[in-house]
Amino acid sequence: MTEKPVLTLEETRQLLAEYLPDEAGLDVAEVTSGGLVFTAAPERLWVRPGGTVSGPAIFTVADLSAFVAVSAYAGKVPSAVLTSSSFSFLEAVEPGPLRVRVAAARVGRRSAVLTAHVEDEQGLLVAMGTLHFSYPGKRLS
Repeated sequence: MTEKPVLTLEETRQLLAEYLPDEAGLDVAEVTSGGLVFTAAPERLWVRPGGTVSGPAIFTVADLSAFVAVSAYAGKVPSAVLTSSSFSFLEAVEPGPLRVRVAAARVGRRSAVLTAHVEDEQGLLVAMGTLHFSYPGKRLS
C-alpha cells in the first residue's frame, strides 16, 4: 500500500510557517501522491572550512522536512518527535540549494516512518536516510 499525503501544497506550506517560523529558506515545493519535495536555500546551510556544506546542516534540513511531512501524511501532529534515524552521506556538497524528497514508508496512528533523499542543485543524490517519528499525545485535525 502506498501512503499518500492528506494535506495540499498550500496547507503544508501553512504548517511549515506555523511549526517552524524561524526556518527562513526552507520551503515546500511539491506535494504529490509520490511524496513531498522541500527546498533549502544556500544561506540557511552551514559551510565547513574547506567549502562543503556540513553534515549536520544536511541532516537538519532532512529532519525538518520529514517533521513537516509527517503532518502532510497523518494530519496535524505538532507533537511528532524523531525517535530514530539512519542517515548516510554519499557525496561532499558544494554550497548551493538542496532539494529533499520525502516519502512515507509507513504512517500509523502513533508513528510514521519516512525516507528522505537529499539532492544538490544538479540533482545528484548526496545523502539519504530513514526517519522514524512517533507522535505522542492528541493528533489535531
